[in-house]
Amino acid sequence: MRRFLILGHKASIEPDFSLNDLPGAAGRIDVLCRAIGASLFLSHGIRNDVETNLLLQDSVHVRIHGQYVKRLNPDERSTAALIKHALKALAESSSDHEVRSTPGITVMRRSLPEVLDVLLSENAVPIVLHEEGEPAEMFAFPENPIFILSDHAEFSETDQLALADFPRISLGAKALHTSQAITITHYLLDRLEEDRNADLVLVHKVWGEPKAQLIISLLEDFDIPVNRMMQAPPSVYPMALDGMAEVRIMVRPRDVDKARRIIADYFETPVEK
Repeated sequence: MRRFLILGHKASIEPDFSLNDLPGAAGRIDVLCRAIGASLFLSHGIRNDVETNLLLQDSVHVRIHGQYVKRLNPDERSTAALIKHALKALAESSSDHEVRSTPGITVMRRSLPEVLDVLLSENAVPIVLHEEGEPAEMFAFPENPIFILSDHAEFSETDQLALADFPRISLGAKALHTSQAITITHYLLDRLEEDRNADLVLVHKVWGEPKAQLIISLLEDFDIPVNRMMQAPPSVYPMALDGMAEVRIMVRPRDVDKARRIIADYFETPVEK
């Protein structure tokens, strides 16, 4: 499962805010609503494998479960109405447990350390998104990440202290809107998932390991990961002589066209069958 945790530093924790003034009276809840949309919406549906968490003023924890949420629409006003309803349910409850306000949305009073403890107990792996972190393309994403972002404000000193032990990754040197960072994160993870599930594709085959190594090294210089498959010719000998085995050069489906152009430009027309 993918999770996101957005810290709302000024967002209202009372249900009496006006839906007609989300940037002002509601404490920039509009930023949180856009983040919810970016984390959960597809073009014609909801990401069922995503959970979006809001922490409002380090005291109110709202959880939105993509698999179960109902009546969530792309516009900010209706999303803010669901948050407002959750805050009202919390205000009216005397329970010490999470309160279900609407299908797929729960709310409870928690601080950031308490939220992190809950998520860690659920085997989530916290990752802080920040422009000063390690480049995302060099980071090995875990199976069950929770990406932690701030709203329009910087992380506070209290936030920094609570998050100090977790890795930071960067999506670029420029500061992005929270919703933009979430969209890019989804893109990176979607692409990794496609690569893991896709079968490698043959782009070329050659006779002999030396020539194969030249082509593989060239493709890797262009940031194309390569796998090789060796197949010895039929022979009475137990192995290929002088390295003259057939070497099949395999790449990810999304790299096929680029790899074939590179091989054609530098070596020869690729043999694809």
